[in-house]
Amino acid sequence: MQKIKNKSIVFIQKDKLEYFDEIQSRIFQFVFQPTIIQDLEIVDVGQLNVQLKSFIETNKLTVSNILFVVAESIIFEKIFQSVPNRNKELEIQKYLENIPFEHVSFKLIDGQKDYKVLAINKEFFAELKMVFESLGSKIVSIIPQSALAENYRNSQNLNSDLIKYILSHFDPLQKQGFIQTESNLPTPTLSGEEIIGEKQVQTPINQNPINKYRLPILLSVFVVLIGVLSYFVYIQYAQKSKASPVPSTIVAPSI
Repeated sequence: MQKIKNKSIVFIQKDKLEYFDEIQSRIFQFVFQPTIIQDLEIVDVGQLNVQLKSFIETNKLTVSNILFVVAESIIFEKIFQSVPNRNKELEIQKYLENIPFEHVSFKLIDGQKDYKVLAINKEFFAELKMVFESLGSKIVSIIPQSALAENYRNSQNLNSDLIKYILSHFDPLQKQGFIQTESNLPTPTLSGEEIIGEKQVQTPINQNPINKYRLPILLSVFVVLIGVLSYFVYIQYAQKSKASPVPSTIVAPSI
């Protein structure tokens, strides 16, 4: 397989993507039609594939190593304070569950006093990736705009300075990608009960498989004990009745 040398940049925003091709040294724009993509949700997968492939072929975009850069404005982001004894995995999981996409990819950025969670629609970017790779290109990474230098974190469009910076840092930037998904998030482990907001999470009780037989056995033993106890009570009562008969009426002799 021939090694791909060409580098390209795809800057993805809410209503469009901008594509820079290193060989042509030009920026191409693909606008998201509302009948195909709306609020970063794919409405019509088939039409997206057809139109995006047409965009690639019409503009004669060459096979490339492509770096996806996701605009800051379309990333879900939340900062959490680092608190001792707080369940970090559970906090992240609860946050991801509230994001309005069925599946998400996320990136965790740890700080000294807090940590930040960035999340995107996994299925949306997976579909874009699939189309480009079906035509021979390779998506090397999907990174947030915040991974760029401070000067470029608020850029609204691709420009010559931004392109120059990304190409000169192409390899190290690949390591800043969204590499985690909610499906591989560690299952939270709780000790005792934890209160999350107003919801109470009860720690599951680990059950031994033999426990399911324990209740019937205990009930059977209880019934036997009741039977034995009843029998002894009956025997004791019967013996007492024989030892203390009811005295007969004594008739006084007549004078």
